[in-house]
Amino acid sequence: MDNLIKTLIAWQAKTTNTPLTESRMNLLEFVYQYYQKYHVGPLFQNIRKHTGLSKKDIESLFPNGLASVYNWTGIPIHSIEKICKPVSTIRVDDYREIYLDYNSTTPVRKEVLDSILDYYSNITVQGNPSSGTSSGKLAYNIMESARKKIANCLDVKPSEIIFTGSGSEANNLAIKGLAFEYSRKGFNGHIITSCIEHKSVLKTIQNLEEYGFEITYLPVDSQGLVNPDDLKKNIRKNTIFVSMMTANNEIGTIQPVAEFGRICKESNIPFMSDAIQAFTKIPLKPKEFNISLLSLSGHKIYAPKGIGCLFVDEELNLTPLIDGGAQEYGLRAGTENVVSIIALAKAAGLAISEMPTETKRLENLKNYFLEKLKIYTPDIVVNGCLDKRLPNNLNIGFKGVDGNALLLSLNQTGIYASTGSACNSGGTEVSHVIKAIGLNTEEYATIRFSFGRYTTKDDLDYTIKYVQKILEDLKK
Repeated sequence: MDNLIKTLIAWQAKTTNTPLTESRMNLLEFVYQYYQKYHVGPLFQNIRKHTGLSKKDIESLFPNGLASVYNWTGIPIHSIEKICKPVSTIRVDDYREIYLDYNSTTPVRKEVLDSILDYYSNITVQGNPSSGTSSGKLAYNIMESARKKIANCLDVKPSEIIFTGSGSEANNLAIKGLAFEYSRKGFNGHIITSCIEHKSVLKTIQNLEEYGFEITYLPVDSQGLVNPDDLKKNIRKNTIFVSMMTANNEIGTIQPVAEFGRICKESNIPFMSDAIQAFTKIPLKPKEFNISLLSLSGHKIYAPKGIGCLFVDEELNLTPLIDGGAQEYGLRAGTENVVSIIALAKAAGLAISEMPTETKRLENLKNYFLEKLKIYTPDIVVNGCLDKRLPNNLNIGFKGVDGNALLLSLNQTGIYASTGSACNSGGTEVSHVIKAIGLNTEEYATIRFSFGRYTTKDDLDYTIKYVQKILEDLKK
């Protein structure tokens, strides 16, 4: 199931007080897959044949029997009594599609697409960069040119840039690679991180606990900021590294990473930072900020999905996670994805050159959107710090409505936002970030609006218009 259907199911289960048991989920999964294949909902006989559930069983499992099952899995119902209505039923006469989920992913921009097509249109540069052929040498040179461009964006050496298959892989390589390097020497020490890290950091670090590493999760204040004094107080003699994100993917709060880096340097401890959301939105200088490891991802900056990279300070040693060839300075075996590396470098260079003007434009759009929202919905709250925040992020708490109902209603009007991290959507659990800042999730629904290079003022006017109408409808 896709995340939109998971969100729909989660909302329906919550509002009807229906536990998502294994038998219910198995039935929903079967009906959903059947509809995707045949474009029609299965009838009772077909359901019984494949799941063993009778009509009576289905009616005991769901509030309105098969009608609920269809409704929960997004199968259109044209005539039925007492079905659940999970979304607003307002009329949309001027329907448009408005993408406001840039913190989740970005479209590939034209200049980047052109660089991809140029590569594929020239067969002579498509050799294996590790081979000894002329074509391989050309591919290698192109890749190294891209490596240099990305290094220049960070003011680091090209040899300190390691290409990976994603931002999550970059985070895993940084954290596990450093931890296992200590473990190989017989020392499972202490690691410090924050409680609002991305799941690719939190789960990786949590897994290290099973290997005997000690972990400290630093709290945040109501604005999502970690106090540097807390970091300083929690450093021990056996602390082996600190991992703290540069900017939060859900609430946009920018952490004082330069201060964290200074504290770590004073204690001679490596400092790792997940900068996947921050890169090209704020200035980043790992050497200046005393950052030892820094992760980036292509699909957050208008490059394709499936490409990331990791800055690794030349003084550090990591244990590779993928064994095989000697690619990427021995840290990541496997033939490099040259075309995506080219695209990543192109996107990074463009975004860095445009950062001063684009940051100002996005800040203006963000402020305009927030001011208009406050006029029509004065009881909203802004989650995270307004002053120390990514220029394109607004995480809003709406009073008196359900988050999934609001999200689904926005989707019906063509407005694409999210309730939080794309890596954690579709579930019933409240975001760990929202929990950490102490928002009353029983009273407020949270929606993350994130803007990008294709967002216009007209887009925001359309969004404000229908947010107001949806809220009025849902509160009825």
